[in-house]
Amino acid sequence: MNILRFLRPACIDLALAFAPTPPPEGGESAEARGARLRRDKERLLGELAALLARSGEIINVPRFAKDLLHRERKATTAIAPGVAIPHVRSYQARSFVIGLARLPPPGIDFASLDGEPTRLFVLLTSPPWDDRTYLQVYREFVQLVQDEEAMRALLAAESAQEVFNALRAAAFR
Repeated sequence: MNILRFLRPACIDLALAFAPTPPPEGGESAEARGARLRRDKERLLGELAALLARSGEIINVPRFAKDLLHRERKATTAIAPGVAIPHVRSYQARSFVIGLARLPPPGIDFASLDGEPTRLFVLLTSPPWDDRTYLQVYREFVQLVQDEEAMRALLAAESAQEVFNALRAAAFR
């Protein structure tokens, strides 16, 4: 399947303007740290929802952001070093859409499996009735994040065209 047909250039942000909340001076309790990190994650998911809304395929952005948040609460989507694949089937999506966002170093604590900050976000959404496309594209991206060369290229990309080139190159390996 050609996943590139679902990735919209308008839904690519290689310098997402998001800054995690810094810890307060003098330290914080583990509970306060957890609450701060959850708020940061929720804010980021809102920005990622707005990024996908640039496609024109998201009906209600605040509801869509909540759908992303509820999905993320079930299990983290940060499945590879530095990479997360936030994904959700939502009634707020008119069609299948892919987006890609990258945060500047060091990234954000996104409850990744390796405990490291996350910088690269591949966003997937579809209406609930489009299971086949959703699952097939998700599987392809799970394989892609295991391709170290492709991940290096995506982290180094300077333009939407370079993102497309990196994904195209990975598809032919």
